[in-house]
Amino acid sequence: MRVQERCLLAIFAHPDDESFGCGGTLARYAAEGCQVHLATATRGEAGEIAAGVHASSANIAEVRETELRCACSALGIQPPHLLGYIDGQLTIVHQGQAVAKLVRLIRELKPHVVLTFAPDGVYGHYDHIAVHRWTTIAVKLAADPACFPDADGCQPHQVSKLYYTVLPEEAGDRTTAADEDAAVMMDGVPFPLVTWKREQITTWIDIKAYAAAKWAAIRCHATQVGPQPDDAAQEFIGDGREPFVLAQSRVGWAEAVEDDLFARIG
Repeated sequence: MRVQERCLLAIFAHPDDESFGCGGTLARYAAEGCQVHLATATRGEAGEIAAGVHASSANIAEVRETELRCACSALGIQPPHLLGYIDGQLTIVHQGQAVAKLVRLIRELKPHVVLTFAPDGVYGHYDHIAVHRWTTIAVKLAADPACFPDADGCQPHQVSKLYYTVLPEEAGDRTTAADEDAAVMMDGVPFPLVTWKREQITTWIDIKAYAAAKWAAIRCHATQVGPQPDDAAQEFIGDGREPFVLAQSRVGWAEAVEDDLFARIG
């Protein structure tokens, strides 16, 4: 398969999930000529606002959408597909309708590879877990012509590979002191980060050449990270690789650790 024919779809809950989780990977495949798309379930209305950023609870949705579009541009990927849900409410929306939206999008874009959260939602965030469930179900149903028949003519599509974005154990070690559990504060409560052992990680993508693009995308999300100096980049970039777990495959399973999301496809 020619690189120009490849299509990748990342599906996440909030603006900034794409940049922190797999921004370097998205930038790399876009730079190599792959069609890279992002679906974002919400506009991040419930997010906190970092000090020194001109935004308020009245306009945070508009500001964070602008930040998301900035990040997509920095990564060189397509503008985001916004699903239109409210931050913090993904567990109470009509689940069938949410899955149907993703089925339609998968059938329209015809991605070979889909990326989303692992079942743990990184730190148990309920929106993340909801998106994980929607995506894994939608990938399956998108291939079934009996599910969500579409009058507009969308044909069933079978995704070749589904990956989870995950945190390796060493990432948790970098974010906390030795005597504390790595956690993310949510509504004033520390939610522990869920990390994966090295032997559980199936795929490592080298993003060293795209670290600057990832950092630029992260800085677009100023409401979440504040005004960051350039020397803070290393904290967010890590060792220059991004880890994934191959969750579903129609093209077999690698015998060794992968270094390409499109390995064995076409």
